[in-house]
Amino acid sequence: MNVVRTVQGDIDPSGMGPTDSHEHLFFVTLLQPGDEFVDVDLAIAEARTLVDAGARTLVDWTPLELGRDLEGLLRVSRATGLHVVAATGVHRDAHYSADHPLRAETADGLARRFVADIGGPGVRSGVIKIGASYHRLQPFERKALAAAADAHLITGVPLCVHTEHGTMGLGIVEHLQRLGVAPCSVILAHLDRNPDPVEHAETGASGAWLQLDGPGRTKYWPDSTVLQLISDLADRGLSTQLLLGGDTGRRSMMRAYGGGPGLDYLFARFKPRLERELGTELSRLIFVENPARAFAFEPRPRAGDEDPPVSHLLP
Repeated sequence: MNVVRTVQGDIDPSGMGPTDSHEHLFFVTLLQPGDEFVDVDLAIAEARTLVDAGARTLVDWTPLELGRDLEGLLRVSRATGLHVVAATGVHRDAHYSADHPLRAETADGLARRFVADIGGPGVRSGVIKIGASYHRLQPFERKALAAAADAHLITGVPLCVHTEHGTMGLGIVEHLQRLGVAPCSVILAHLDRNPDPVEHAETGASGAWLQLDGPGRTKYWPDSTVLQLISDLADRGLSTQLLLGGDTGRRSMMRAYGGGPGLDYLFARFKPRLERELGTELSRLIFVENPARAFAFEPRPRAGDEDPPVSHLLP
């Protein structure tokens, strides 16, 4: 039986309701000095605005060593009633200093850590986050993808992949396929940063999930660009593979910290416009039905620490 693993425990996928498929409630990175956010009370205040705007589930993509706060996510969930899915995994190479301890980990070591986060005691993770650089996979990223594939094959949880400026989508899917991961377990983020429906339709033909998170980033592109991409992809038969998130990944984007457009922008502003321009049925697919399939998995018996990573056994 498929479940969605939240910080408060496993739920039936049908209980997710309207979902923000990509967010950050806490985040710290050397790439964004001065834009970190770690305050739990402010995270609760910000998350309440999302609930008030109609969301019932939030998927937090913050991975290891970048401000991830599992107990903080649990507090947010309990205070707001929001289902929160936490991530394990690691981000793309540039987020970690040259001497960061994660770089010294082997793929096996990373995989064991991911598996422990998913199936161990305490607040558990329900997705694995990994990342790629612009048009390339660096050595640390290749190691992380191998570890993530191992952990996925052991646990079943989906893989959430950062694509830099929307590049390498199909290449990432094919790379993970060679490691034994089915495309339907891969969620590709930021694809609208390269708003090319033809390229993304080719990636979508593999069965991977296409996640867009550009609403509200007006200094880069207007919301109309994202809406047009959604329309173009839906016209190409990919409406059942589309996901939307806010990816509010900077302190300066949070209303609780004095910034904007706020965590609620996706639901309060973009979702109503999508429904006016593209219809309520497409909106329901993107915000309710698709997330209930994309983030669901069938729990597998947890492998012991002595078991070798599964992908190492593949040809």
